[in-house]
Amino acid sequence: MDNNKFRSAFIALFGRPNSGKSTLMNTVLQEQISIVTSLPQTTRQNIKGIYNEDDLQIVFVDTPGMHRGKHTLNEMMREQAVSAVASGVDLICYLVDLSREFGDEESDCAGYAALSSVPVLLVFNKIDLCDDVDGKINTFLSAYKGFDGAPAVRISASSPKSKDIFLSAVSPLIPEGPKYFDDDSLTDASMRTIAAEFIRKQIIINTREEVPHAVFVEIEEYKETAQKHEIVAGIHVETQGQKGIIIGAKGVLIDKIKRFARRDIENLVGARVSLKLHVKVTPGWRDDSNFLRTMQ
Repeated sequence: MDNNKFRSAFIALFGRPNSGKSTLMNTVLQEQISIVTSLPQTTRQNIKGIYNEDDLQIVFVDTPGMHRGKHTLNEMMREQAVSAVASGVDLICYLVDLSREFGDEESDCAGYAALSSVPVLLVFNKIDLCDDVDGKINTFLSAYKGFDGAPAVRISASSPKSKDIFLSAVSPLIPEGPKYFDDDSLTDASMRTIAAEFIRKQIIINTREEVPHAVFVEIEEYKETAQKHEIVAGIHVETQGQKGIIIGAKGVLIDKIKRFARRDIENLVGARVSLKLHVKVTPGWRDDSNFLRTMQ
């Protein structure tokens, strides 16, 4: 291949919940594009992050973790992940979490990845949390067939060192192709989407049990000038009890959520942000197909 030719690829980050997909993308981009928390199923939709070099562009597709959930929302998240590896990408980066035991979700992921017509890079992640990396990798390769000869890399996605390690592994797999986005593009997600995700991140961090899973953030208004971004967001929950938890005694918790979400948005946009939040009870929204389609 002519080294002067421009190369580009759409790369799906694929794996079970909490395998490190969003962490890896954020580490490579050196920006928080996809929210990261300790809660499984944090990522709910395919979010693209764009990495640029002089002769190279990688468009990451950060997919929801493959999860066997009981709600229509879970089914839609699985469909998004599966559709990303089935078509429309040039490479699948299949993240395998070495810190946990393998199970049904890993079997699902391995099955889809192995059967895909798209090339696969195995990304063995969280090596810092695994006592026997070689043994765990051998266990994976013995349990899940179809990856003979597949390239592989070992990383800890949260470490800054993983950026260069990962790029060195993935770069030879990127074909010649066009530049899909401008050099200064970081994501194709709108600021409305990113703002909603930053708000949801603070809800996840500051609440517990079922509440984070039962929350949907809707950006109702977003007005932007060079000096200030004005945002109004509705937080959908399923019960009055969940609404009370998010608001907190005397509104303390929702004020905290607003304060830290506003900080995150301001850090990204480099301007002042006015953020107004209110909580709505929308019973059963996770199983309401019409609601979910409208909010996509």
